[in-house]
Amino acid sequence: MPKKLKILVVGQTPPPYGGQAIMIDHIVKGEYEKIEIFHVRMCFSKEMNEKGSFNFYKFTHLFEIILKTWYLKFKHNIKVLYYPPSNAPKTSVYRDIIILLPTRFLFKKTIFHFHAAGLSEEYFSFNKWGKYLINLVYNKPELSVANSRFNPDDGLFFQSKINSFLAYGIPNTYPKDTKKVFFDGNGVLNILFVGLLNSTKGEGFLLEAVGLLVNKNYKIKLRIAGVFETDDYKEKFFARVHELKMEDHFEHLGVITGDSKNQAFLKADIFCFPSFFVSESLGVVILEAMQYKLPVIATRWRGIQSIVADNESGYLVDIKNEHQIADKIEYLINHPEIIKQFGIRGNDLFYEKYSLPVYLKSIEHEFYKLNS
Repeated sequence: MPKKLKILVVGQTPPPYGGQAIMIDHIVKGEYEKIEIFHVRMCFSKEMNEKGSFNFYKFTHLFEIILKTWYLKFKHNIKVLYYPPSNAPKTSVYRDIIILLPTRFLFKKTIFHFHAAGLSEEYFSFNKWGKYLINLVYNKPELSVANSRFNPDDGLFFQSKINSFLAYGIPNTYPKDTKKVFFDGNGVLNILFVGLLNSTKGEGFLLEAVGLLVNKNYKIKLRIAGVFETDDYKEKFFARVHELKMEDHFEHLGVITGDSKNQAFLKADIFCFPSFFVSESLGVVILEAMQYKLPVIATRWRGIQSIVADNESGYLVDIKNEHQIADKIEYLINHPEIIKQFGIRGNDLFYEKYSLPVYLKSIEHEFYKLNS
């Protein structure tokens, strides 16, 4: 058997339970025949709403990451560095620069995995020194990985030698021997949203859409899971819930993991994800919804478009458009047979394209291209 390719992954793993951290965790814990993974864990944030803030711990953790990277590189003679670039806020980009400046040059080859899409677009918002430093640490990697061809072509922008497009895959957490109960047109329609509550994930537009339908006397319960990015935004969001008189039609679930997450998806009839988040690259939560046989209403935004099959497993709508969201929800309420049809089709697509074994096999194949 040929010698395994050693790769050092420098990246965040849960907690917090964001999509990028979850996917890096899957890569780190994966079982491979041709590659061997080593890991330096980033842990700048314990909660999703801590991202972008500064404290003394984060400052010292920077140097801890650099020292661990040096240590593992020389101890195991690792030739390949894997790093997930940030694109926003600017403090996160400069943090990456500080880490990469004293480490990337030690490795023969570099993989940049653009979980957060759009650094090539954000690049132009930096001053000349910021641009210089970004080019210095990101230029000409051996391999760049993006989640979808709909995302900004960050790899091409930074002159990557190989550009690969790999959609995520996740493990099957659907409880065994649990039969999906589809909405039949009677009773309350349950809608679920999961994500960081920061306004650009689209939860506000979803709230407005449901408000429009509640005013038309539809029976709907909107459940939103996730942490609010700021207390000020949380206060304004709940004030809007009150203005729309939606107290009886809305529930904030907070951060959900494990069984609480399973139960939230099992109770839902529709999953809505109207994101236009600057770093959005695919949407792990959409894959989870497909796994639970939920039709998905999501936006025509970056990699989201590549996993939601419009008019097959759900609907795509324009960003920042509560009226289109409301129209699609209303149509599904009045055509419950479509809810079942879309849910089953989405589940089939999940197993065909987005299961974890399929993803890890693709990851191994792409990474092993550097074994030369």
